[in-house]
Amino acid sequence: MSLDLPEPEFSLSEVLYLSYSNIRRRFFRSVITALGIILGIAFMAALLTNSLILDWLQTEKGVEAYQYWLVGISLIVAFGGITNSMLMAVNERVKEIGVYKCIGGLDTHIVRLFIVEALLLGVLGGFFGGIIGIGMGIGINLNRASLDELIVLLEANITSIILLLLACLIIAIVLTSLATYIPARRASKLSPAEALRYEN
Repeated sequence: MSLDLPEPEFSLSEVLYLSYSNIRRRFFRSVITALGIILGIAFMAALLTNSLILDWLQTEKGVEAYQYWLVGISLIVAFGGITNSMLMAVNERVKEIGVYKCIGGLDTHIVRLFIVEALLLGVLGGFFGGIIGIGMGIGINLNRASLDELIVLLEANITSIILLLLACLIIAIVLTSLATYIPARRASKLSPAEALRYEN
């Protein structure tokens, strides 16, 4: 006779708290993951900011097609770095995952935990990467216009800058979600008995 036990609850607030705690405990690994996101997003934001400024200044010289390829490559590298970092995080936390599964944690809970943890890093990386990239885009064009002129241009086109920053956040979130899914699924499929016997 089988008993239909209720599914253990795992609220968003609990997920956020555990994700935040894991980021704090593994601060340096989290910084390395975030830096991968920041660099890829900053490069993209710098290029797009440069393109916007050239358009506003009505400069003939535009952004070369190969530069967009470079952005794509930088995002692919960031994707690989995030995936690698999260795979290492899974290996470091095998016993922790085993204990969690032994006390009733479900596969979906573990996937959710890793995804939310990566999303927190993605939001931070996307925001700071966007800010740094916009600053770099301004700096690139200081030989074409003064800083005051560029600031006036940015203020006049603030909606475009806000949309660019929003795009950076969305791309960082999508990137981290996709890059983390495979490591998170791998973590969720660990057998509790094998996980508890695992040695780093």
